[in-house]
Amino acid sequence: MSSSDYARYLALDDLLSLQHPLYPAGRDPAVESAERFFIVAHQTSELWLAQAALDIDAAVDALAEADGSPEWDGPERALEHLGRVTGMVRVLDETVRLLERLPLQHFAAFRRHLGTASGAQSRGFHALDDRLGTASDGGTSPLYSAYLKALAACATRVEEVCERGAAGAGVHHRVAEALLDLGYAFWRWKITHLSLVDRTVGGLRGTGGSTGLSYLASRVRMPFPELRAAREERHTVQD
Repeated sequence: MSSSDYARYLALDDLLSLQHPLYPAGRDPAVESAERFFIVAHQTSELWLAQAALDIDAAVDALAEADGSPEWDGPERALEHLGRVTGMVRVLDETVRLLERLPLQHFAAFRRHLGTASGAQSRGFHALDDRLGTASDGGTSPLYSAYLKALAACATRVEEVCERGAAGAGVHHRVAEALLDLGYAFWRWKITHLSLVDRTVGGLRGTGGSTGLSYLASRVRMPFPELRAAREERHTVQD
């Protein structure tokens, strides 16, 4: 393998040439700059979404290897990946907050040039929904299914994990808390995005033909409802 410097390793020449604003060049530099900012925010989000999918799949694989033996370290490896994914979702949330810096008049100026391009078409966004079980088709989260398989291999159930807590359930409880952390980070990101859309386009239809704000609101779902219900039940019993 040949040696490589920083720019070659990251393919920076290619990466930094991928921003192509549609607003007519030379008409208004401020709008051109705003559109490039808009593109960069979404391109970086897609990179994080792709990485999040890889890490979730790695967590699924680690949990699905369950054999119940004392030497099995699948949950610990899953925790590493889940922590990373939660951090990525928080970066996605901060990216949406950064987009609040986009002047509305500049966004309106280049939005008309987007045609039917819409964030609702993001394959990365839908892939994350599928993995977390929040897609509109109501499918089961493969991540949560793998967690249940790991618990079954150790002859326990999620209700027992919530009942026994950190001291009694150990790593299985830490994985449950990591799943909940990821779920709440995902929820906050979706709410932040909903707020941004309300601020920027209000009740206008989406560029992809969706109903806009109402469509996005219908997609805001909290992951892992069964886990949250089990945890809430524990607190209800204690009260």
